[in-house]
Amino acid sequence: METPPQWPDALRPPDVDHVADLLQKFWLELERLPAHLRAQELILAEALTAHLRHIIIELMLAMNGIAWPEGTQHLNGYLGASQRAVLERTLAAADSSSDTWLARAVALVVIYRWYAPQCVERFDVAYPQATETRVWAALCAQLPNWPTALTTE
Repeated sequence: METPPQWPDALRPPDVDHVADLLQKFWLELERLPAHLRAQELILAEALTAHLRHIIIELMLAMNGIAWPEGTQHLNGYLGASQRAVLERTLAAADSSSDTWLARAVALVVIYRWYAPQCVERFDVAYPQATETRVWAALCAQLPNWPTALTTE
């Protein structure tokens, strides 16, 4: 009998409360983007989109049945090929245009909207609809190039 492969990290299941917090936190973090772009704080905009990507990865891992492995050096092995591919598309090289971070943020919203409903169903947590609605309206008002509607179907 073949020995099953051993993961290099001590894995643990996702915490339901943490998943619920991540769903809310995504929108609260995204809400800060217009201020960074208006102030031309492009380093902060980069850090913000990186943090949004981290939230998305945590949601993906939760759907894969694990929490972010502390101290991991092997994250690729915990994500599927399609998950890695979609995330890698949000790693485009930065330029001095605010459109770079806007495009990244929109791409991350699309990914979020794919995984968030699955997390809501799997973990029986509430979707932060009021927060999303409020933040979306603010993004539309503050960012001239922000899409007024975005479908993920």
